[in-house]
Amino acid sequence: MEKNAILAIALSVAVLLGFNMLVKPAPMPIKKEAPVSAESSAKGPGNVPAAPETARAAAVPAVPVAPEKEIRVDTSLYSAVFSSRGGVVKSFRLKRYKEAGEPVEMVTEKAGVLPFTVEPEGVSVQDASNFSYEADKSGLSLAGKEEGTLRLSFASPDGRTITKNLTFKDGTYIVALSVEVSGIKAYTMYMGDGFGSLTPGTGKKGYGFVGPLTLVDEQKHKDNPAKLEGLKVYTGKTGWTAVTDKYFLAAAIPVDGIKAVILKGLSPWGMVGLEEPADGGIPKHEDFLVYIGPKELDMLKAAGHDLDRAVDFGIFTIIAKPLFIALKFFYNIVGNYGWAIIIITVIIKLLFAPLTHKSQKSMKKMQKLQPLFAELKEKYKGDPARLNREMMELYKKHKVNPMGGCLPMVIQIPVFIALYNVLNNAIDLRQAPFAFWLHDLSAKDPYYVLPILMGLSMLVMQKMTPTSMDPKQNMMMMLMPLFLTFMFINLPSGLVLYFTVSNLLSMAQQFYINKYSSD
Repeated sequence: MEKNAILAIALSVAVLLGFNMLVKPAPMPIKKEAPVSAESSAKGPGNVPAAPETARAAAVPAVPVAPEKEIRVDTSLYSAVFSSRGGVVKSFRLKRYKEAGEPVEMVTEKAGVLPFTVEPEGVSVQDASNFSYEADKSGLSLAGKEEGTLRLSFASPDGRTITKNLTFKDGTYIVALSVEVSGIKAYTMYMGDGFGSLTPGTGKKGYGFVGPLTLVDEQKHKDNPAKLEGLKVYTGKTGWTAVTDKYFLAAAIPVDGIKAVILKGLSPWGMVGLEEPADGGIPKHEDFLVYIGPKELDMLKAAGHDLDRAVDFGIFTIIAKPLFIALKFFYNIVGNYGWAIIIITVIIKLLFAPLTHKSQKSMKKMQKLQPLFAELKEKYKGDPARLNREMMELYKKHKVNPMGGCLPMVIQIPVFIALYNVLNNAIDLRQAPFAFWLHDLSAKDPYYVLPILMGLSMLVMQKMTPTSMDPKQNMMMMLMPLFLTFMFINLPSGLVLYFTVSNLLSMAQQFYINKYSSD
């Protein structure tokens, strides 16, 4: 890899890391809910102001709180605990994903409002969280693609009713939710702020967006929960709304369309809700699909509704997705993501070998012309226009393209960025071992062996590569390996593995050109 390419890629990495660090929201202390005035309510894309919270907290007949009952649901993918108090999920543990040796817990009661809370108009969300629901069964245990339904029903003394029918199927993270209400003009169903695995500061999440993510009118909207003040409303055709981090998400998909998505800045997350408008209090029925689980592309795609767009491979997604498919293909053959990364690296180097060869030969020719360039600069140092003309004539005479060393490498940058995003965001690499001390390709190298090897290989490669730079530029480029080593030292080891192998292959190619290539 020639030196201009190293600079271009280094700048690309710096931009990527800088952007990811900027968009990663900082933790925000949990606050108690307070009334929000219409004036302070944010407006969504439809320019529709959120309803004042004070209107929702109107006095209603008291509802006695009954003792809590727990309903357990168990499948091959997860075990969940639902509560009769609020008709919510209070635990959702993913069996195939571990954190500190235990199944990943997607829900925590510490955060506040739990998922599936239904808040009728005129009732505070805290009161709605204490509604006592009756369950039609004590639990469900599903296997072998079995299905089962849990019915949770609430009735208030003044005749209002809420019924939640939750249908579970073994082998999927999708829960079909049907909400039926009567005597209620409008309500909001919350995904809540209770997703513990997703809360900032609870684990090593790496770079990536953490917070509410919403698809409305085919457009994705990311909201930093630390910057949410009061209410924020998105209106339009809702594809889905979710809370997400690098590897997991919890999303609600309205089957028939919802008028508004509500975000509240009440916690490190903010609460995410789907609002149904006033309809005169007639009985109403709405269907949702709820996904609580890993950001596995196959699972998300199977859920439909463009939920796979929750996995963000960046601006070069059109390149990243085929790379991801290829990575999984080779993993299925060799059974190790480390070796799959190496195979992908070799294939990419082979595909770009002709361009790289052309670039390196161009740099070699440019190096041989350096003495002539120096003579021209000395001869025409007082006449820049004449100097440029003479240099162009020199390029033409020796059939050298001054951009020949850069353009082939610039063409490769979109592929580099796409592969960077694949290796940095694919949950498949989470806790995936490679060999020896590398037990998790999504985590940094604990002994920094790979970053140091990458830096050394880059330094050797620069020594081998012809240069057309002046001494000052050359000195700066010699510092680049040190800069990139420190930049990569805390990045996922799978990503560093790619760069290290890529450097070693580039060294081999440069050795061949230096020894055997003719002008």
